[in-house]
Amino acid sequence: MRETKLTLILLGVLVFFALGFVLNLLEPILLPFVVAVFLAQVFAPLNAALRRRHVPGPLSILLVLVLVSIGLVIFSWVLYSSAQSFTESLPKYQARLQGMLTGISGWLAASSPRLASQIQHWHWEQAFEVKSVTGFAATMVGSFLVFFNDAFLILLFLVFLLSGSQAFSGKLRKALASEHAERLGTVMLNVESQVRKYLLTKTLINLVTGTLVTILLAAFGVDFPLFWGLLTFLAHYIPSIGAVVSVGLPTAFLFLQFSPGEALLIASINAALQFLIGNAVEPRIMGTSLNLSPLLVLLALIFWGWLWGPWGMVLAVPITSMIKILCENVEPLRPLAVLMSETVEPPPAQTSPAKNTDAGATRMPSELT
Repeated sequence: MRETKLTLILLGVLVFFALGFVLNLLEPILLPFVVAVFLAQVFAPLNAALRRRHVPGPLSILLVLVLVSIGLVIFSWVLYSSAQSFTESLPKYQARLQGMLTGISGWLAASSPRLASQIQHWHWEQAFEVKSVTGFAATMVGSFLVFFNDAFLILLFLVFLLSGSQAFSGKLRKALASEHAERLGTVMLNVESQVRKYLLTKTLINLVTGTLVTILLAAFGVDFPLFWGLLTFLAHYIPSIGAVVSVGLPTAFLFLQFSPGEALLIASINAALQFLIGNAVEPRIMGTSLNLSPLLVLLALIFWGWLWGPWGMVLAVPITSMIKILCENVEPLRPLAVLMSETVEPPPAQTSPAKNTDAGATRMPSELT
């Protein structure tokens, strides 16, 4: 018996590493596909609204593609222009940083004569060269820009996902018995509605947060306000860590552009704004939290960040939340959903299609016709 359990554990470990290897190997295909899946969930209500207004299917999908394309173009343009402006401004930042370091070293030497001889051997100009900082910035921003080389794949996947979703319910009814089709359809409706609610709400909140941060920093004359707003929008998909990044990185550059008092004032307002939205406004709007275990979130960030880099960290929590929602709605997988939760309370039980009388259950048979 023990040998059987040990064999299952070892097989599970092997499957985990094999799955990670496959996901890493297929990153050029899977990453655009996952982004397309999330975009399809976000824009599915718009597509359905256009169809209800008797807009032809190809035309409604074309309108959605145009909207997504505009968003991708704006997104990539902000990144590219900000990276170019940042590279051109690096000498100014380097001179400012070296001046600050020279002042700090002079203060340390004056306050502690024992450190004076050691400080003289420090070479700040070698530690902070323009080329090294430029290479680091190009690597970080380039990891996001390279992703947009696959924009065509995202749009292609999005076309098939939006067009295939219209006829899937009818195929499901013909492929399975009526009771099995209704049960599976109800589960899929629950999963899609919960995932869509999370993605739409989170995206709108992040968009508002990024816009307010951009307006705030532009009002104080901070360099690259669009870039910092875009960074805030993306970073807030990552719980806890994202808020630290979206506040910490601009703060470091604020001290290179402004006096310490002004930089501290702007950084404090920025931190207070993001803290207020993240801890007061967002919980009220979203209603219930994802109830994900903090350890699970950390492991998900490490795992998907290792597989797909910065984009993997952005998508880690949405992917994990989708898996948890799926486990909550599939009875055999409900124990796994409990283990993924932050609290010990079990997730809400799945409503049986036969006994469900709400709009979600009664809507399924009509969709299958």
